[in-house]
Parts: sequence; C-alpha cells; structure tokens
Amino acid sequence: MNTKDIVLIGLLAALLKSSQVILSFLPNIEIVSLLILIFAIRLGAKRTVYITVLFSILNIMIWGLSPATIGYFFVWSGYGIVCSIFRKILNTEIRVALFLGLFGIIFGGLFAIIYLPMGYSYALSYWINGLIFDMVHAVSNFIVGIWAFNPVLNGFDRALKMIYGKSYFNNEIKRRKISNE
Repeated sequence: MNTKDIVLIGLLAALLKSSQVILSFLPNIEIVSLLILIFAIRLGAKRTVYITVLFSILNIMIWGLSPATIGYFFVWSGYGIVCSIFRKILNTEIRVALFLGLFGIIFGGLFAIIYLPMGYSYALSYWINGLIFDMVHAVSNFIVGIWAFNPVLNGFDRALKMIYGKSYFNNEIKRRKISNE
C-alpha cells in the first residue's frame, strides 16, 4: 500500500460518512451501499475493508459506542468482501440493483445477529420491528442501483485514472492474475 492508497482510503471513508449525513433526513434511503459496492468492484476487498473500518470508526466518533455502531464493522466490511467476491457478475444496472435490494432487505437481519447475546427474543423483536424499514431500504437501494450505478462507476473510474494514471486498470488486472496463480 502506498501513500496514494492511504489518502484515497481516508477520502473515500469521508465520502461515505458525508453521503450518509447528507441523506440522513430520509429514513433508510442511502447511497453508502452503492458506493461500497463500487469501491469493492474497483479496489478489491482489502482496500474496501480498510474504507469500511474507517467509516465505522467515524460513526463511533460521531454517534458513540453502541451495538449498532459496533455492528457497522461487521456488516459493512462483510458486505464489501461479498461485493468483491461477486464483482464479476455485478456488471449491469439490473444485477447491481437486485443485489442492492437484497442487501437492503437483509440489512436489519444482519444487525439482529449482533443483538443475539442480549437474547434470542430481543434479537427477533429487533428484526421484526425493523422489517418495514428494511423494505424501504430494499426498494430505495434498488432504485439507486438502477439510477446511479453507471454514472457513479464511470465517475469513479475517471477519478482512479486521474489518481493512479491510465495504466491503473491494466496493472490491477496483471496484479490480480499473479496473486491468483
């Protein structure tokens, strides 16, 4: 990891946090899921996990320590890893929209797991209480995926080329082939 990577990770974590705050007046409507998916597709799992961990730390600094803020470490990092694993099929608006919608519907269930140490019935009631919000989350994620995936991906690609140079994608492909051998 070089200086550009470290700076980029910090900036992208700040972008996640600022986008979350800007849309916070809308319940369960966000672009964080789309941005993390794009980061995972283009930057891979390792750098995306660094971004999501820093994003989670920023949330703790602002909201304080709670099961929900601790859950961000696991949910967002795990989501970034899963997006990285499926990056080869996440290449069309409809696939991305369906993937984002699925993530939106299971988001509350993932956080319910964090509440299991407090009791099964507590975790279950937490999840059931949030189902309507998960449905809103799923629909809004689907719409964001259809509407914004290609423009945001193209903008991110242009930014990466400006930061790393035109050979960035060729070098990434070569590096991934070598590490997979």
